[in-house]
Amino acid sequence: MLPYQLKAEIIGKIEAHVGNKIITSYDIEGLDPATYKKILAIPDEETRNAQLEQYKSQALDFLIEATIMEIAAEREGIKVTDAEVDRAVNEIAANNKVSLEQFEKMIAKEGLSLAQYRYQIKGQIIQARIRGQIFMPQVVITEEDVHNMVDEKGDEYGLKDRYKLRLITAQSKSDIKKIIKRIKSSADFSDEALKNSLDISAAKGGDIGWVDVTYVPIEMEQALEKKQNGGMTEPFKYNDLWAVCYVDEFASKYTIDNETETKIRNAIGESLFAKSVAEWLKKHKETIIVLKASDRFKVK
Repeated sequence: MLPYQLKAEIIGKIEAHVGNKIITSYDIEGLDPATYKKILAIPDEETRNAQLEQYKSQALDFLIEATIMEIAAEREGIKVTDAEVDRAVNEIAANNKVSLEQFEKMIAKEGLSLAQYRYQIKGQIIQARIRGQIFMPQVVITEEDVHNMVDEKGDEYGLKDRYKLRLITAQSKSDIKKIIKRIKSSADFSDEALKNSLDISAAKGGDIGWVDVTYVPIEMEQALEKKQNGGMTEPFKYNDLWAVCYVDEFASKYTIDNETETKIRNAIGESLFAKSVAEWLKKHKETIIVLKASDRFKVK
């Protein structure tokens, strides 16, 4: 009878079937043994049982997600062994110049047990292989993608439209129109700035150097947008004055150095990869059967 008793004991400890794999109560208890022991030591039975139930539920959900990822990867021919995870964890500990025991204490301060950390590392290795073998060969990042990223997050990369400008300000719209008329006739913009501009830049012939549109009034920005090819803008309201600018040079936010473009393309790749993995995992979840032992006792 012993073999049957042993089989019954093992089956009694199964908490979930995930595809062709099982999760046992030993797995749940071993996920964060320090927390589990701490909960068991709570004197009040009601509090202890409530916290134990919460721990088991969260631990089981964590293990189910990790197992689904593992099964999905195996379907793609990707497998990560325990030995590979051991090597990765040992390397991380070595890079931090600590022993494995010391490293375990370090991650404990972050609220992670070594078992949880190992699952995370395994997941990262799986995702890295999925990325390299399945998704990245299919990813094509276009110039339009780069431009869209610049439009959305250009500030994070220090990418902004910039103008090399000369500026003339006047008290009224009629005054600025008179100045513009003279310039269009034959007068030099710098001379008019020197003689008639109310701006502090008048002494330099209106030269205000390179200007980042982020820091100018909206009326000035709108006027400049129409003159990215150079030349004189239409008159615009400039705080309490009226103004006109001459665009000597324009530097587009889309003019990107190689290093910054590489960073942007990497960021786009990461975003596309995260989306692809989520969709990929969702499809696999639809075909990986998950049966929790607790669900057998739920009334339908």
